[in-house]
Amino acid sequence: MFLRPPPAPTKQTWLWLAPYVAIGIFSLAMLVVTALLQWREQDTALSALEGDMHWAERTIENRLHAHQDFLTTLGREQEFRQLSYEAFQVRASRYVRDNPEIEAIIWVSTSGKVEWVSPNETTATYVGEQLDATRLLALQEALRTLRPLFSENYPNAAHQPANDLILPVQTGSADIGAFIAIQSLEPLLRATLPAAFTTRYSLSVVDAEGREVFSNSSVKPTDRKISGTISLDLPNNRLGLNIVAYRSGGAWLTFVPAGLIIFLTLIATGTLVQLRRHAHHRAATEEQLRAAYAFRHAMSQSLITGLRAIDLKGRITFVNAAFCRMTGFDEGELVGVAPPYPYWPTEEFERLQHNIDQALAGQAPAGGFEMRIMRKSGERFDVRLYFSPLIDSNDQQIGWMASMNDITEPRRARVELERAHERFVTVIDGLDTAVHVADVETGEILFANQAFQTIFGFNSVGQNSALLTAACRPAAETLIVDPAKLGVDDLPCEIFDGELQHTLSGRWYHLHERAIRWTDGRTVRVQIAADITDQKHIDEINLQQQKRLEQTSRLITMGEMASSLAHELNQPLSAIANYCAGCIKRMQAGNYRFEDLLAAMQKASDQAERAGKIIRRMRDMVKKSDPKCLPVSLPELIDETRAFADIQAQRSGTQISVLMPENLPKIVVDRIMIEQVLLNLVKNGIESMADVPFDRRHLSIQARVVDERMLEIAVADQGHGLAEEDVEKIFAPFYTTKQDGMGIGLAICRSIIEFHQGRLWVEAGREGGSIFRFTVPIEEKET
Repeated sequence: MFLRPPPAPTKQTWLWLAPYVAIGIFSLAMLVVTALLQWREQDTALSALEGDMHWAERTIENRLHAHQDFLTTLGREQEFRQLSYEAFQVRASRYVRDNPEIEAIIWVSTSGKVEWVSPNETTATYVGEQLDATRLLALQEALRTLRPLFSENYPNAAHQPANDLILPVQTGSADIGAFIAIQSLEPLLRATLPAAFTTRYSLSVVDAEGREVFSNSSVKPTDRKISGTISLDLPNNRLGLNIVAYRSGGAWLTFVPAGLIIFLTLIATGTLVQLRRHAHHRAATEEQLRAAYAFRHAMSQSLITGLRAIDLKGRITFVNAAFCRMTGFDEGELVGVAPPYPYWPTEEFERLQHNIDQALAGQAPAGGFEMRIMRKSGERFDVRLYFSPLIDSNDQQIGWMASMNDITEPRRARVELERAHERFVTVIDGLDTAVHVADVETGEILFANQAFQTIFGFNSVGQNSALLTAACRPAAETLIVDPAKLGVDDLPCEIFDGELQHTLSGRWYHLHERAIRWTDGRTVRVQIAADITDQKHIDEINLQQQKRLEQTSRLITMGEMASSLAHELNQPLSAIANYCAGCIKRMQAGNYRFEDLLAAMQKASDQAERAGKIIRRMRDMVKKSDPKCLPVSLPELIDETRAFADIQAQRSGTQISVLMPENLPKIVVDRIMIEQVLLNLVKNGIESMADVPFDRRHLSIQARVVDERMLEIAVADQGHGLAEEDVEKIFAPFYTTKQDGMGIGLAICRSIIEFHQGRLWVEAGREGGSIFRFTVPIEEKET
């Protein structure tokens, strides 16, 4: 039942309004006069602020243009390669010292790698550092537009706001890098604006979206009414400088006149308000009660949770709309009903009666009852029912309040989740790879499969991972990242990927470890260890077989050249015999001079040394030794290879030429192995030209530097070349294009080159024939 509102007394309303109107007009007039006086004072201050703002804007922009001009000068000299590192250090250090807002001036490559830094003692950056994504994006934009620009703001090493002034540099039409001035914004304002300016105004730098970058207004209160903004239109980075005047006195002085007027007005109107409020208090209270009841009723009817109230004997006294929707019964069919309720299934009577008896006795569990009830249509569904005492306004219990939630779908999902978990655990336990998950901070093992427990011990869940896996755990210095320093944004990431030997069992494992976010939000380490002991044993056997093949290949090569070497050795041995016989005849005849005998014996000695070199080279080629990669002179290595190859080349009428640039760097290789590769390729090239005319039998050996790490060697012949299908198979073991070939030479050559981290491939020559190319590492230069 709603109360009818009282009629509005028109005459009394006007009597109440008259004093309010009079007081309001007087107060408004006084406030207007006060506001006019304060506005005039503020207008004067704003005029002074505007002039200071224009001066500050010109001063800051001139200083920034000066920095840009200095970088332009450096860039112009760098463009023509006229700027040395020492000159850069001297000039840049002096400029940084004269401009405190410049933290450092650096020279970066087009990829964002820092190559020069001035001054050397700066903490802003270091040589070899890679620009982060924000700064690298600005660098790429500058190189694309070929215009100086500023990067977005970022915190420097001192956690102060800073940005980069980037000047791209080109040589011809190629980008070679950029000069970057790292400038801190706060020192820029201190160095640009005098102390008299900063003592009068609060300064704050804001970005293009109006967010404050930093401010110096934390010392004195500021007057926001006397303020302005300077827009610094920097290329690619719009900054603004908010200038706010400091107050000459406390903020409260501005509001004293208005406060007094308002205070007196409130005192005058307060009495009138209290008189009228008393008259309307009772009506307002009744209206609040009606509104509160309507609100609570609407709230209970709007809930998706079913609500049911019963008295102390179990009789239903209230049900909400959600409860009726769940059961399918109307409110009139439920209110006043005692157990058994109409929504109880027949097969569940006994259990449901036990639950209601337990609830009426005050023994309902805190987690509620999980039960099965039925709708009016007979459909069964699962619910959870929570009980709480129903207390009246006198703190007396008058019954029990129950909330009911339909858990049919959550229960089905939970069952499916349990089954999925069971399937997952079954699959993981079926693996022969050890898998476990451990907390990064505590080291507690959260999950471990059967293979892990077989290796490291059963009942491992809950134990410390570091202690349990100490026998097969990577050292901290070998980790890619420190797991303890990982944040949420860094996940997932790889921690370790390599091979380790179990110190107790001696078995080898391939360990792969990643950091991920666990189901409860914490960071964990997932470690997968695969037993590779048998594979390593197979690899060792294959390596031994490979070494035997290489040794066999060298022996085969030497065997094929044995007749040529015998012919080559016959020449110095015959010369030695002739020189010795001539000396003996002259000495027997007594017709000799000492100088003639000395010259003949010297020639015999030279021929003996020549024969010794041939034998030593052959011995080095065939002897078995472990690979030793040392710096080797490529010209010397090619000369030694030609000493073998020239014998076969002379017999076949093949001309061998060597084309190499001067001052080639040394290569880091095993001399004998690379000599074997060269000899094999040269020998194959000579044999491929057996059917071509003599004037075309020409083989060339060329070398060039590919990059700062690798050198390329090419062996080109003028033979019959290779068919397209042979190019794909030529390096396969036991595949040959020769009638009497074994097919292991080129396969061994590729293995040797890959052992040196190089690459071996074949190309068709422009004028016929084939070009075999391979790369080997260059000796690193000391810096």
